[in-house]
Amino acid sequence: MSRHMNKQKFLAEYVYEVEKDFDIDGVPASWAAPTSDGKPAHRFWDDEDDKVELRFFDDQKADGVKFFAPSHDGRFIAGSNGSSVGVIDLETKEKCMQFNGLVSTCVKLMFSPVLLESGGYTLLDVIDVEGLLQKSLDPVVAELSNSFGASSTSSLLETVREGYSDVLKKLRAGIESRDLSHVKGRTNGFNSSPFSMDGRLFLYTIQNESTQSGPRPAADLPKIIVYDVVNKCQKYVLSGHEDAIMWTAFSPDSQYIATAAWDGTFRIFSVSTGECKHVIGPTGGQCWSGAWSPDSRHVLLCGMAREDSSSETFVAVYSAETAQQVNRLEDEQLKRWVRFAAWSGRGEVAVVGEENHVWIWEPFEDKHISSFKLKVEDWLMESFAAVSEVQWADEGRLLIARAGDGTIEIWDRVANTKWRLQRPEGSGTERSVGVVRFVEQDRTLRSFSRDGFMRCYRI
Repeated sequence: MSRHMNKQKFLAEYVYEVEKDFDIDGVPASWAAPTSDGKPAHRFWDDEDDKVELRFFDDQKADGVKFFAPSHDGRFIAGSNGSSVGVIDLETKEKCMQFNGLVSTCVKLMFSPVLLESGGYTLLDVIDVEGLLQKSLDPVVAELSNSFGASSTSSLLETVREGYSDVLKKLRAGIESRDLSHVKGRTNGFNSSPFSMDGRLFLYTIQNESTQSGPRPAADLPKIIVYDVVNKCQKYVLSGHEDAIMWTAFSPDSQYIATAAWDGTFRIFSVSTGECKHVIGPTGGQCWSGAWSPDSRHVLLCGMAREDSSSETFVAVYSAETAQQVNRLEDEQLKRWVRFAAWSGRGEVAVVGEENHVWIWEPFEDKHISSFKLKVEDWLMESFAAVSEVQWADEGRLLIARAGDGTIEIWDRVANTKWRLQRPEGSGTERSVGVVRFVEQDRTLRSFSRDGFMRCYRI
C-alpha cells in the first residue's frame, strides 16, 4: 500500500527528536540556565514570555498570514495573505498601513534596507470606501425617493451600490499601491541576498526556467537583473548561465555579485561594471547555494561535483579576487543537497544538508567545530523535517536553526549551552513559524507565526 506525505500530514504525525546535538570537542551542549522568572531553556510553544496578536488585516483569519518580513531596524513587521500586504508598528502593535493593489499573488516579502531621503517611512492615506459610498449615494437616494418613491427604486439602487462599491475598491487599491515598484521577475531562494547593503540595488531573475527539457536560444536563457531601487530602473542585465539560477547574493561590501546555477557553474560579477569577473566550474553537476564571508574577500559555494565516474556533494571556499579554491569541507555524511549556509562574524560557517544535518566549519583552518542532526526514521518525512533556516546572532556567538516543523534550536557557541523552543506534537499548519529574529537590545527571540501571533522568548 503506497503512502503519501504532505505538510499537513507531516505536522500531525511528526515527533521532534535530536540524534546528534551541538558539542565542543566532543562535549555535548548543556541546557542554559533558567531565566530570572524561572522559564527553562527547553520550552514548548505557548510558554513564551510575551505573545502579541498582530492584526495585519481587518478580516484576518487564524491561518491567513502566509509571509512575513521584519524591517531591518526591527521597528516594523509586514505580513501578506497573498493578495494584500499589511504593515504593523511593533512598538504600538497597531497596523499603520495596508497595500491591496498587488498586480500578482505575493509569494515572498522583504523590506529594502534603503530609507527615504527624509530618513523616515511613508505612511499612505487610504479611502474609506463605505463612508464615501454612503456620502455619494445619499443625495441620489433622496432625489429618487422624492420623484419615484423609495420602494420602487430600492432594488435598482442596490445594483448601483454594488457596482459603485467595486469601482471605489479598485480606485482605493490603485491609490494604496501608487508608490509600489513592480518588476517582472522573481527573487531566488537558498538564503539568497537580493539587496545590496545600502538597499539601493536589487537582484531578480527572468526567464529562469530550467533548460534540462531542451535547449533555448541565448536570448531566452535565464538572466539576472540588477535593479536600481532609488531610480526605479534596470542597471545591468547579467547573462551567461545556461540553466536555472538557484542562488544570487551581493557581497557585504556591495562590490560583487555571486551566483549559482544548475548549469554546473558559479559566477562572480562586478557590481560597478556588470562584468563577469570569474566563472567557477563547470563542476559536472548542479550548483545550488552559497554564502559570502563578512569581509567580502571569500565566498563559500555548494553544489555537486563529478569526479571520475561518480558524483559527490561539495562545499568549498573560494577567493573572490582570484577564484582559487581555499579549502573544501570533507565529511563522509555530506551527501545530497546543501541548501543553506551562513557565515558568522567569528569566521565560522554553518552548512545545512538536506539529510537533516548541520555542520559548523572553520574554513581557513579546515577545522570541524561542531555538528547537529535530527533523528528522522521515516524517509517520507525527511525533506519536511529538514532545517530550513540558519542565522548567526550576537556577533557570531549564537547560532539559530529553525527545523521544518517550526521548532527553533539556539546554540551558544562560546558557552556550549542550548535552548529549544519546540512545537507541540500535532499542532497544524496554522502554527507554522514564518520568520525568526533575535533582538540583541533585550536579548529576545521573536517568532512570527501563520496564526497571526508574535511570540517572544528571553534568551
